[in-house]
Amino acid sequence: MRTRSLIAAMLCMTGSAFAAGKRPNIIWIEADDLMPRFMNKLGEGFGLTPSLDRLASTGVHFPNAVCQAPMCGPSRNGLLANLYSHNLGFYRNGQLRRLPAGAWTFPPVLRQAGYQTAYIGKSHIKASADNPKATKDEALRDHGFDHVNCTGERYMLWKFLKEGWKIKDSPFIKHLKQRGKYEQWLKDNTGYGNLSTMAEDVDYLDGFTAQVAIDWLAEGRNAEKPFFLWFNFCLPHGPYDVPQRWYDKVAGLKIPPPKTDRFGHDVPEPLLKDNKPVKSPESTAKHRLGEAANVAFMDAQIGRLLDALKATDQLDNTVVIFFSDHSILLGNHGRLHKGTLFEEALNASMIVSFPKRFPQDQINPHPMELMDLVPTTFELAGVEEPNKAAKNGFSIVPLLEGKKTNGRTYAFSEILGAQAATDARYRYIVSKGTEILYDHKTDPWEMKNVASECPEVAERMRKAVTHWMGSSGPVHPPKTY
Repeated sequence: MRTRSLIAAMLCMTGSAFAAGKRPNIIWIEADDLMPRFMNKLGEGFGLTPSLDRLASTGVHFPNAVCQAPMCGPSRNGLLANLYSHNLGFYRNGQLRRLPAGAWTFPPVLRQAGYQTAYIGKSHIKASADNPKATKDEALRDHGFDHVNCTGERYMLWKFLKEGWKIKDSPFIKHLKQRGKYEQWLKDNTGYGNLSTMAEDVDYLDGFTAQVAIDWLAEGRNAEKPFFLWFNFCLPHGPYDVPQRWYDKVAGLKIPPPKTDRFGHDVPEPLLKDNKPVKSPESTAKHRLGEAANVAFMDAQIGRLLDALKATDQLDNTVVIFFSDHSILLGNHGRLHKGTLFEEALNASMIVSFPKRFPQDQINPHPMELMDLVPTTFELAGVEEPNKAAKNGFSIVPLLEGKKTNGRTYAFSEILGAQAATDARYRYIVSKGTEILYDHKTDPWEMKNVASECPEVAERMRKAVTHWMGSSGPVHPPKTY
């Protein structure tokens, strides 16, 4: 634990370091649909995650970090524009075909601060209405990224094959063709969830994506500038199709069943719309084994990225921020998928590692939103008044430097027809006039609604949600254009 004098000294050093041009590199490593309980050190003590364990040992974990929208598209686009779902009219995948014309996005601020900005991996990012026919790469450049490589998305590639669409020569498809692996890949994808038969990890999409990032870190980036890299995995999102050797690696894990198989109270319909009941205990166990295998593969690629930073003498001066766009139910409450406001959908698995400046191996229970990543990154990059430069969110740098608060009391999340507030102890959910309050101190699995037992807590959190919805910008219905 750092002393107050050491914290004060580090705060004084921060400004001089920025003035001297010694700003850190910053990398966001984003997982897709990660259930945090499938991590080892930060989860339930199982899971093959040595790289995430290593990252957690050198960083700070925020267990009360939540996504603002528990679906891939709304989460990622909201983060890019630093706007909530109700600001965009973007609540679930399939809505909002284009970001609004002239929409503010955060990368140009980093570019103006002297950073090279890069985006590598999966992209759910929408093109701007200013350039509606832009490709994925072009759209990201329009949004302020200097270097872009959208390597592909496993689920969509499979869907294209199933529906007979033409498979475009994305970077991954070009890679497969150059390696003589394309026909093998086509055979692997004749059915959803067929395991990859690729003998080398680089010929599986996320292994290839990691290699693209490694090559850029080693040879592609502008060494004269600090960099910001947003790296996006497709994993551990289904299909659970990593090669058999990764299933073999996790075969000995004692993967527990879901903590719950039902709700302990009535649940309003909006909270159930985008998830569905489990089919059987056996099916759920298969899904959970697949999650463990996918997580293990992803973790190995994270290790490769960290090793590449170390090999190129960049790790010591790189802030590594790992998070997930949201979590996934995987049988908890007897449900599958996401799109709801319970713990298993909202958790963002947040780890921030920068040992030269921040504590190591610590857990900070302060509430946090993914939105906070934008002003946090601004502050790390030396942007003046980062909380004002960002549309929403509060920098967590004060928390990382030992302060008890950063101005945030609650972290907010939403789906269409329901909103939630999270603090260090409670989660409050309101939908169709029904209020749900969980006390995570006594009920970590969210089974007992204590709203009637704790009326003062419910009232203050209700007021917080009402204030958030009324003060955070326009509220739009779903947009499909």
